[in-house]
Amino acid sequence: MKLKNKKEIPVFFASDKNYVPYLTIAIKSLANKISNKYMYKIYILTNDLKDEDISEIKQCEKTNLKVDIVDVNEKIESIKNKVALRDYYSVSIYFRLFIPSMFPQYDKAIYLDSDIVLNDDIANLYNVDIGLNYLGAVLDEVVYSNKDFVYYTREALDVTEKQYFNSGVLIMNLKKFRKNNIEDDFYKWVNSYNFGAVAPDQDYLNVTCKNSVKYLKPGWNKMPMGKCLEDKDLYLIHYNMFMKPWKYENLMFEEYFWDIAKTTSFYDKIKQTQASYTQEQKDADRIGGENLIKLALNIANSDNNYKTIVLKKGKTHNAVSTKELEEDILDDLLSMVSLPCAIKTNHRR
Repeated sequence: MKLKNKKEIPVFFASDKNYVPYLTIAIKSLANKISNKYMYKIYILTNDLKDEDISEIKQCEKTNLKVDIVDVNEKIESIKNKVALRDYYSVSIYFRLFIPSMFPQYDKAIYLDSDIVLNDDIANLYNVDIGLNYLGAVLDEVVYSNKDFVYYTREALDVTEKQYFNSGVLIMNLKKFRKNNIEDDFYKWVNSYNFGAVAPDQDYLNVTCKNSVKYLKPGWNKMPMGKCLEDKDLYLIHYNMFMKPWKYENLMFEEYFWDIAKTTSFYDKIKQTQASYTQEQKDADRIGGENLIKLALNIANSDNNYKTIVLKKGKTHNAVSTKELEEDILDDLLSMVSLPCAIKTNHRR
């Protein structure tokens, strides 16, 4: 089949200089699984990468796979008067929201975080029919596995754990995003209401796209936690939050990451990063996990949240005390997210 007749699969990543080694692994894993039936177009959204930064990624290019760097600095400049950036999250969280307006030639696209490894052809994800929904996405495993996050999504966002998805792997209905001006709506959302959010872009997508999401099989966004999946059901591994193989040993599904890492020039550097990851840094992860839960509970208990301010709905539960849940925080979230000994696996391919 000639290239011009091949169906195009547009895939977007967002990254900065610090994430180049892991982005390289993600894209190499994608390139290893592609089919000759399609043309794959990989876009890297960034505000600081240069061609030399991704020279190794460029080596993944094939006749039917091309990689483009997309500088979003001009876009960022254009929105500075539209949105006030807050200290607790980076401008990079906006990047996936730029895709519909920056790429009007596409009606549908895939967005992927850079801390992933593909174990299946990404075309199989793209080809999922999401109908008239805004998104195709997977329920957030960190959220539905933790009662404190469940409390947060219900009480702060009016979204249940059976609806709240992770935004690191998305099939995006770009046509519908443009039609309903979702990007501009986000700027208004951030500027008009002074309420807190644990993950501003992900929370926004969840409240905006609620009841317009095609929920995908868990294997398309499987985190190294919870129930293990057979290899045939494991399509994409997402090393989310603190669950990074370049930080911790003995993580579930780490072998998929290292198999690809060994084929890159970054392998020794990444192994050194893991070996030099100090107890102080691990303790900081623990504290970060604690603080994330406390922030979630404080927002959920507050009258200053999306559910109360925008939806004008009252609370359906009694307020939960962060003090009385202190032990739950340590036993639940931290063991689940940041302690590698708690997420070891006997999984083997």
